[in-house]
Amino acid sequence: MKPDSPHDVKLSPGPEGDVRKPESLTSSPPIAIVGMACRFPGAPDLAAFWHLLDSGGNAITQAEPGTGVDRVDALFPDDAVRSPACQFGGFVEDIDRFDAAFFRISPVEAQMLDPQQRMMLETSWHALEDAGIDPGCLKSSRTGVYTGISTDEYRMMVLDSARPE
Repeated sequence: MKPDSPHDVKLSPGPEGDVRKPESLTSSPPIAIVGMACRFPGAPDLAAFWHLLDSGGNAITQAEPGTGVDRVDALFPDDAVRSPACQFGGFVEDIDRFDAAFFRISPVEAQMLDPQQRMMLETSWHALEDAGIDPGCLKSSRTGVYTGISTDEYRMMVLDSARPE
């Protein structure tokens, strides 16, 4: 039987039985993950991501104008990236639809923000909403939001695009 949502997933011991945890991990106080959010190619939220995984879907698509594929030659002069295979990728939709005013960020600063940082702000907010938490009540509380961001190629592209040729 397949679970209806990612929240219904229950892990059972593998064929080897229960795995013993190191003593240092068993004495730690418990933590609670009360809200979750994500944003992936082909899946703008947790429910869509779960559906993509459950259905065995493929989020790799052919690039469309505006996704940066038209700048490949300028960004990567290597002949290998000019192959037809480089026309495909996992593209996150609507990265240009960031509500800077909502996060009290100036339009100029928002334009310079790496899209990964913009999505991190939005996704963190959605995780709090998923938990039913009003972010305003978190001020001065002992709360952590753990996120991950990869490289910052966007900054290099912005700086390179400002240089005269």
